[in-house]
Amino acid sequence: MRVGSLIKLKPEWEERYIILHKHTFPGVLDRIHNSNIRNYSIFLNEGMLFSYWEYVGDDYAGDMEEIGRDEVTKDWWKLTDPMQEPLVSCKDGEWWASIDEIFHWIETDAPKEKARRMALTARLSDGSGDRVIESLKIAYPILVETSDLRDIKSFSVYHKNGCLYSYFEFSDADSGADIQKLQASLKVEDELDWLPMIEVFHTG
Repeated sequence: MRVGSLIKLKPEWEERYIILHKHTFPGVLDRIHNSNIRNYSIFLNEGMLFSYWEYVGDDYAGDMEEIGRDEVTKDWWKLTDPMQEPLVSCKDGEWWASIDEIFHWIETDAPKEKARRMALTARLSDGSGDRVIESLKIAYPILVETSDLRDIKSFSVYHKNGCLYSYFEFSDADSGADIQKLQASLKVEDELDWLPMIEVFHTG
């Protein structure tokens, strides 16, 4: 199960947030792992945080409740919550807004522990959203299968509030697809201008 979500980062806290996540409390990391979350990354671009993780358990609601009850995690949230601003489109009970996955491709034998990760974001022009999304659902499978970006091992695209968020993994053996080539390849009829996001947090 793959989970993508969004929240705003208040600009005055950006540097502190990045530093804090380079020194995440060990107890927070333990609780994340014990709640069956793997490959958890948070990326940042222009005040927007995009998170991606994979859930490997069989009781998602119960595991999330365990995180919410964890005292070390609560102490962590006391530091991070004031730095964040939830989206107005959040559902009831959400802090990070859930987002819709519109495309996913994975090479099942990819060694995740050795993957190179990257995220990109693009804004849809007014009125073009539905058309572009339908176009990319056709174009992106062809991109993965036929382009020279053959070191892509996992590729997910999410949509929320007129923006797209892409998560990629590359093999460590040949991750030579540079970001400019990738950005150019991901354009749909030159509609999309993909911008890189900075990874500020990752668990194994």
